[in-house]
Amino acid sequence: MFKKLCILLIYSILEMVKPLIYHQYMHNLYTIFSKILKICKQFGDNLINEKGNIPRPGVVPKFSDIEVIALNLTSEAMGIDSESNLF
Repeated sequence: MFKKLCILLIYSILEMVKPLIYHQYMHNLYTIFSKILKICKQFGDNLINEKGNIPRPGVVPKFSDIEVIALNLTSEAMGIDSESNLF
């Protein structure tokens, strides 16, 4: 009996309850995105045009290439695994 109780206690300590971290992170998502976007613009200054896109023919998208890269880096830095959690 005591051994089963110890095993259950150890399991309950190791078991991770799903925290509500998305609410905490969503509050700071835009702030972190803005900071990473500034860094991306500094590194890619000679690679992108004035609209933030890599120069190529065709229609100019509303969401620039540098913003897509910054959003991807932001989600990776925050530990958001799925794109569906961003929207």
